[in-house]
Amino acid sequence: MSIQHKHVWLSVSTLVAVFFLVAFANAQTQASCQFSETFSTQFSVGNATRSLTPRGVNDYATVVGDGYDDTNFIEMGFFHFPNGTTNYYQHSSNGQPVQTFLYDRSYFGTTIGITLPGKTPMPFSLNGSNYTPLKMTIGGTTYNSFYPFGINRWGTIVGMYRDSAGTMHGFKLFGNGQGIALNYPGAAETVANGINDNGTIVGYYSKNLPPNEWKHGFIYSNGKWASLSYPNKQTTLQGISNSNLIVATTNQGSTSLNSYIYVNGTFKKMVMPNSNVPTYAFGISPRKGLITGFSGFKGFVATCK
Repeated sequence: MSIQHKHVWLSVSTLVAVFFLVAFANAQTQASCQFSETFSTQFSVGNATRSLTPRGVNDYATVVGDGYDDTNFIEMGFFHFPNGTTNYYQHSSNGQPVQTFLYDRSYFGTTIGITLPGKTPMPFSLNGSNYTPLKMTIGGTTYNSFYPFGINRWGTIVGMYRDSAGTMHGFKLFGNGQGIALNYPGAAETVANGINDNGTIVGYYSKNLPPNEWKHGFIYSNGKWASLSYPNKQTTLQGISNSNLIVATTNQGSTSLNSYIYVNGTFKKMVMPNSNVPTYAFGISPRKGLITGFSGFKGFVATCK
C-alpha cells in the first residue's frame, strides 16, 4: 500500500496488521531531545587528525561507526561505550589493513559491517573478536557481496544488494542465511536501512535512477508498504524503534540537510543544543529508542519525543 500526502497512523505489532496513511507533517516542530552522551568526532592522534562517523547504536548505548586518520584515510571501525571509552577495529588481509566500516550493533552485541579490500563490499558480523563473513541466498542465488545496514534483537539483518545488472534491491536476511528481496512497488531502486524487533523495516526508494533519482522514505511491515517523506524533500528513513519512532534525514542530491524524528503523524526537527550546524541522526535502538548521530564535531546518544 502506498498512499502519499495524507495522515500517517502507525499501529504495529507482531499480531496485528499494519495500516499506514502517509501525510504532510508540521515542518516547524522541534523535537524534545535529551542528549545523554556526547563525544568528539574529530580530534588529534599524534600528528594525525582522526574523524569519526557514528552509524548505529544498541539498547546498551554502545555506538558503532567508522573513521579514519588524515595520514592514510584508511577507514577503521569504532565502538564508543557509555563509559566514554572508544575502541577500534581494523580488519586485515595478508597483514595489510583493509577499509572497515561498522553499521549497526544488536542487543546481544553482534556488530555488522563491511570491508572494502577493493571496490567490492565484503559483509561480516563481529562477535567479540570473532569475524564471520556473511552470505545471503535469495531465490537460489547466493550473494557474498552486499551492505548490511541494520540488525534487530533476533539477528535479522536488512540492507542493500545489487543484482547482475547493478540494480539496488533491499533485503531481509535471516539467521539461516536465507533472504528475501525487498522492492518497493514500482520503484527502480530500494534500500533497507533499519529493522525493529517486531520486524518493521524502513529505508528509501526511488522511481528513477540517477541522475533523476528522488528518494522517498518507506515503511514495510507484514507484507504492506507505505511511503513516508518530509514534504517536498528527498527523504531517507534511517531506523525505527519498537514504539514506531522513526529517524529520518532529508537530502538534496547526495547532501544531507538535517535529521528528524517522525512520531504521531509529525516530523520533528532534531537540534543539538549549542550547535549552529545541522544535526544528523543515522541509527536508533529498538527497545529504548536511543538515537545516535553527530552535529559538527560532536557525536551523541539521545532520546527524543
